[in-house]
Amino acid sequence: MLLVFKPKANIFIVLSFLFILFLSIMVLLSYLGFNFGIYSFDLQDQDLILSIPSKEHLLGTDQLGRDLLSRLIYGARLSLLVALVTAVIAFVIGVLFGTISGLYEGKVDFVISRFIDIIYSLPDLLVLSIIGLLFNRSTVGILFAIGLVSWMDVARLSRGEILKLKQHEYILSARSIGLTTTRLFFKHILPNILNVILVALTFTMPRAIIAESTLSFLGLGLSPPQCSWGTLASDGWQFLHTHPNLIIGPSVMIMLTVLSLNIIGDYLTELNQPKEVYI
Repeated sequence: MLLVFKPKANIFIVLSFLFILFLSIMVLLSYLGFNFGIYSFDLQDQDLILSIPSKEHLLGTDQLGRDLLSRLIYGARLSLLVALVTAVIAFVIGVLFGTISGLYEGKVDFVISRFIDIIYSLPDLLVLSIIGLLFNRSTVGILFAIGLVSWMDVARLSRGEILKLKQHEYILSARSIGLTTTRLFFKHILPNILNVILVALTFTMPRAIIAESTLSFLGLGLSPPQCSWGTLASDGWQFLHTHPNLIIGPSVMIMLTVLSLNIIGDYLTELNQPKEVYI
């Protein structure tokens, strides 16, 4: 008798889902014009430079007198946008290369596999820095740069899954009746690898957030007045000993978001691969 055990959601998984859901709703509403903060993210008050947390400014103000809470909320927009756009780019490019490599094999597979190996061998930080500078540290440039160094895992995973699926009888039958490669992919292959790819993307998203934060921390991220959690942490680093509240807020948000996405990814991985026990 075969018993299938699926993982149960514990308190950490539930809290992670709720946290990401809360951030997503908050960012979506902010794009629709709803302002969660009392102040504009770029409003300066020269009389309140580097003020400590108070009723008026719950997290204090920065070196230009800007409200930290408002900037933290605004920074979530870009940090989550980076994660989402990176996942989309990784999905499109990764599945495209992985599908071509897995379906055609032979010389095509060899060339694509070596191309992926070459891209893998390039230092991510160097590639991110060069592309970011070429685009003048714009939002589009940062998104494009992080997306270009995030698709290789998806490509390899797609290729491996397709190579396994090609040995199944229903794929062989579909080929034997003359089904075109395009129809074969969209009708039989993509639906069967989609779960695995989406799970992989949950691990791509936190790496993208960390990559953007690293670039911003090194001064290679967004140009002012745009801000993300990474740029806020970079600005706060200068006042670590005198005003630690400047760096604690964005650092905690980065940590909680990355941790939540990783926990969700682990749970989805276990859910996608339930344990089977014969008794």
